[in-house]
Amino acid sequence: MRDGGRYKGSANLPEAQHIDVRQEIALVARVCPRYVSDVKSILEVAHARLIEALRDNTLTINLAIQFCKLPRAEQLEQFIRYSEERATNKVIRRTIAQPKEEKASLDVVSVLDALQHQEARRPGSVAVRVGRHKRTVVLIGQDLFAVSHSQKELKLT
Repeated sequence: MRDGGRYKGSANLPEAQHIDVRQEIALVARVCPRYVSDVKSILEVAHARLIEALRDNTLTINLAIQFCKLPRAEQLEQFIRYSEERATNKVIRRTIAQPKEEKASLDVVSVLDALQHQEARRPGSVAVRVGRHKRTVVLIGQDLFAVSHSQKELKLT
């Protein structure tokens, strides 16, 4: 038996093929291999709301990766801020692109004065955001119109 083991022919085994699993998954999914790594990182680090937003297509992988560089609590805060800004910009773009007939004409000075009074009464209730548009756009929430006092203040015509 010893001699049989000693003098048997050695097997010529092929070298193991190395497969880049990331590359194979990317080919099947028809995406860039980097996306596969990014998604893996996102699933490990991201807040649950970010993952949900990715599934709903309200967030891109690239932006999710940027949020994942932040601590978890801050990820959610930044995502909410991003979502609010995106929704506001969408309304502004629609309004500017297709101006509708105004139901009520507002005196600009009265509007700004009313906003100053609103901010004085409830600090933090008026938000100013800088946009990329070539016009100044003022969005007024319905809460300002809900109070009849505000409607008188704004001098609706």
